[in-house]
Amino acid sequence: MSTQFVKAVFGGFPLGPGMPFADEESIEKVYKLLEEGGCTAIDTARIYGASEEWLGKTGAGKRFTIDTKAPGGFVPGSSTGDNILQFAKESTGLLKVESVDIYYIHAPDPSLDLEDMLKGVNEAFKAGHFKRFGLSNYKAADVQRVYDICKAKGYPLPVVYQANYSAVARKQETELIPTLRKLGIAFYVYSPIAGGLLTKTSEALRGGKEDAGRYAKGNPFEPLYGGLYNKPSYYKALDLWGEAAKAAGCSKGELAYRWVAFDSVVDPKYGDAIIFGATKHSYIPETLGWLKAGSVGAESKAKIDEIWKVIEHEAPLDNYHK
Repeated sequence: MSTQFVKAVFGGFPLGPGMPFADEESIEKVYKLLEEGGCTAIDTARIYGASEEWLGKTGAGKRFTIDTKAPGGFVPGSSTGDNILQFAKESTGLLKVESVDIYYIHAPDPSLDLEDMLKGVNEAFKAGHFKRFGLSNYKAADVQRVYDICKAKGYPLPVVYQANYSAVARKQETELIPTLRKLGIAFYVYSPIAGGLLTKTSEALRGGKEDAGRYAKGNPFEPLYGGLYNKPSYYKALDLWGEAAKAAGCSKGELAYRWVAFDSVVDPKYGDAIIFGATKHSYIPETLGWLKAGSVGAESKAKIDEIWKVIEHEAPLDNYHK
């Protein structure tokens, strides 16, 4: 269990037209709430719609450190060495910053030459577009390979890894964490409430109605998140999750965030962090409070371990490898 607070990073996906925080006034309120809550970093990506543009337009880089990502395998064939340098230039230009803190490759792309990709990362680093290099959605063996190539060639080493991790997506504990700890790579968690799953009921997940959020039929994210979690074992897990939260005397969302922050493999001593999202302003101070609220306790922790046993056999690794 951690004895200090883990770093909180705000997920910048929902910023810009058509998103939950759609205009400058709404985004300014987000920034003020983050500042009041002690959150100093925002995460975005090249593929997050107009997020980079609106972070730049609203001056986020003057108030927060910004992390962003080259598309990698999420846009197959796009992240050649030359293009990575161009993506980095475009991102810092849109963000209106000289340099971002962490620059990630968002996912592996087996169709491209890895050494060429990493050459592009090095060129972007030498051009001053980022301070730290990160990976996301790579398997452990590929993390090791990237590390070895970078070390051999004198490129910036990967020092941050961003992964899908929650109480119901724990394969990273055995498949990835040992490699990260060995190489001194910090673990940044995305989807700590499994894309909102851990705030839902099994009925909502099954029914796919509007109250199911990303799991609602017709939602543009339903194919991704439904494919990850809309499975029979997860219906049972959600029933057990609701019971565990009730017994703990807290909301389902609070149980999920506190478990990741204080009772999981996440540990501030390694530089780990949690990326949290929000679709309403009120969720920001609420979540930041949960991330300082302490352990869920031994009884809840044991229940969460039992829930994992129910779903482990069909749990996803991340949002890229289904």
